[in-house]
Amino acid sequence: MRLRIARLLPWKITGLLPLLSFVLLLGLIEAVRSGFFAVYLPNFAKSSLGFSAAVWGASWTVHFLAESLFKGPGGYLVQRLGLGVATLIAGAAGLLALLLLPYISAPWMLWALTLLWGLSLSAVSPGLMTLSSRLARPGREGRALAYTTTLILPWAGVGFLLMAFLVPKDIGAAYTTLLIGQGLVILLSLPLLSFRERISLPKQEYYPWRQLVLFIPAAFGQTFAPAIISQLIQKFASNELGLGFLELGAVILVGGVVAFSSMGWLGRIPDRRGPKVPLIVGLSLMSATMLLVAQKPSFPQLLAIAALGGIGFALFVPSWNALVVRVLPQNNRAAVWGTLMMIEAWGTAAGPSVGGILWSTLGVTAPFYASAAAFLAVAVFYVFAVRREI
Repeated sequence: MRLRIARLLPWKITGLLPLLSFVLLLGLIEAVRSGFFAVYLPNFAKSSLGFSAAVWGASWTVHFLAESLFKGPGGYLVQRLGLGVATLIAGAAGLLALLLLPYISAPWMLWALTLLWGLSLSAVSPGLMTLSSRLARPGREGRALAYTTTLILPWAGVGFLLMAFLVPKDIGAAYTTLLIGQGLVILLSLPLLSFRERISLPKQEYYPWRQLVLFIPAAFGQTFAPAIISQLIQKFASNELGLGFLELGAVILVGGVVAFSSMGWLGRIPDRRGPKVPLIVGLSLMSATMLLVAQKPSFPQLLAIAALGGIGFALFVPSWNALVVRVLPQNNRAAVWGTLMMIEAWGTAAGPSVGGILWSTLGVTAPFYASAAAFLAVAVFYVFAVRREI
C-alpha cells in the first residue's frame, strides 16, 4: 500500500515530511492573514481604532507590495538562511504585528506593522516552491509544483470563512483565534529550524537574465488577465446574469473540482512531452472561457463554461511550473523564482484597476473581453518565444 501511494505522489519519499510541514505552515500563514485583512481588520479598525476604510485598505496595499517587491531578495535570503529560519521569522513578525495592533494610535503605525509583516513573508513562497521542485520525482516537476499550490490555496478561504463567522459574534474570540494560529506557525517552525538545503552559490551573475527574460511578459500577463475581472465577478453574476450566492458558488465549485481532479492526469502531459503545447492550450482555453462568459450565458451553460475553464487551469498551472523548472538553473533558483513571483504580483495589483476603468467606460462585458485578450496574448507570446520543446 505504501509503495502504491509513493508511486502516485509527484515527490520523492525522502524529504516529503518536511515539505508537507512547510505546506501546512504556509497554509496557516495564509489563513491568518486572509482572515485578518479581509474580515478582522476592517471591523477592528473602524470600531476600536477609529480609522477610515482608506486607512485599513492602504494597510493591505502596503503589506502586499512589501511582500511582492522583495520576493526576489527574499528568495536569495532563503538560500542563505534556510526555509526553516525564514518561516520562523515570518511567524514571529506576524505574531508581533497582531500583539501590537491594539496599542497603535496613528495610521502610520498600522502601515508600519503590516509592512514588517509583508517583508517577513517575502522569502517563504519562493523557498517552498524551490524545495518542492527539488524533491519532485524526475519528470513530475510540473505536477509537484501544481499540487503544492493547490494544497495552500484553500487555507485562505478557511481563514476568511472562520473570521466571517467569529467576528460578528465575538470579535475578541476572533482575535484570540488569530493569535493561536500565528502562535502555531512559530511552534511548528521550531523543529524545522535545522532543515536547510545546501545550495552552492556559484560565481556568476545574480540572475541568469537570458532565461529570466523569457518569463517576464508572461509572468505579468497571466496574473493580470484574471485580476482584471477578479473584483467584478460577483457584481456581474448578480446584476447581469441573475445568479444568487448559491448559484455562483456552484459555478465556482464546478470549476475548482474539475481543475483539481484533472490536474493529476493532465499534469503528466507537460512533464512527459514538454510544457509548450499544453501551456498554450491551457491559456487559450482560459481565454475562451472569458469570451463565453462575456456572452451572458444561462446557468447551465455557465456550469459547462466553468468546467472548460477548470480544464484550462489544470493544463496551465503544471505546464508553467514545468517550464520554469526546466529553463531556470538549479543555482539561484529561489532568488529567480522570487523575482517571477514579484512580477506576477504586479499583474495581480494592476488588474483590478484596469477592470474597474473598463467597466465604467466601455461597459460591463469589456473587462471580460480584455481578460480574454490578455490570456490570448500570453499564449501567442509562448508560440513565438518558446520555439522548441523544452
